[in-house]
Amino acid sequence: MSTIRPLLASFLVAAALSGCAGGPSAEDMQKGVESAMSAKDYAGAVAKADEALKNEAISKDPAQAWRFESMRLNALADSGKGADVVGSLGRLAMTFEKQTTASLYRSLADKLRLAGDGTGANDVLVAGDKRFPGDASFKEAIEALNASADPAEVERLKALGYL
Repeated sequence: MSTIRPLLASFLVAAALSGCAGGPSAEDMQKGVESAMSAKDYAGAVAKADEALKNEAISKDPAQAWRFESMRLNALADSGKGADVVGSLGRLAMTFEKQTTASLYRSLADKLRLAGDGTGANDVLVAGDKRFPGDASFKEAIEALNASADPAEVERLKALGYL
């Protein structure tokens, strides 16, 4: 009887571990996000990226976590969700300081502008200007956005002190 218990315990542990390993791989999850992005299903891409980021193996691997965070940011920007992009950048700038570059801010602002979210694009540029105060390209981009902005956006830029 004493030999059966260790065998039974080993079997149960092995069964539990094999059940954990049965989920989709990081590569499969990435393909799912990329597929949603290609189909312009940005909400689906965000949901798939969020699901991947809940995966313990992905969340503990900084390179994989950044890959999914980056895809999530791009999906948010492509869908015109400026407030979500700004909030995510603020959070990610603390964890992924080296990856949240000035060029990332400008790229996301461009995507937001193309998605029709001029206010969101402006907010990302303002956040970038605050994070990278020595980078003149943000003020230039804000001025360029002003040149094509609607009157309400111009007033907002004035209120923020950029015009």
